[in-house]
Amino acid sequence: MKKLILIVALIALMAFSISCTNAEEDMIVLSINDIQSDPLSFTGKLKINGVVSDFYENDNSVFSIMDTAELLFCKDLYCGAYALAVKNTGNDAIPELADDIDVIGSWGEYEGHVIFEVTNITVKRNIMPLLTNNSSGGGS
Repeated sequence: MKKLILIVALIALMAFSISCTNAEEDMIVLSINDIQSDPLSFTGKLKINGVVSDFYENDNSVFSIMDTAELLFCKDLYCGAYALAVKNTGNDAIPELADDIDVIGSWGEYEGHVIFEVTNITVKRNIMPLLTNNSSGGGS
């Protein structure tokens, strides 16, 4: 009987451990448009998708992301109705302009302003080639 209880407890512990390690992968991905009306109503650890649209002049770990669908529609990095300010507080590399990214983090403060503090950045692709009206100022 003791062996059966031990085996059941071990299986339960393994299942709990697996669910904890996959928790970030299983998070629902929110878009910028999902959160723009009341960003602070979303609490805890969040996973948000967006496109890098700008960098803070004095600190490239702080950047803005805009809604991916909105960018693909308007094809201009500056057309977004709302851009989310984020700060990379993790060890991931800083993304590039027009990178379509998923970020995981929570609300914090930076220089007296509310900001989304990112602990994990996953770059999915760079969508600059999809923009016909390239707003980066460069041309080939």
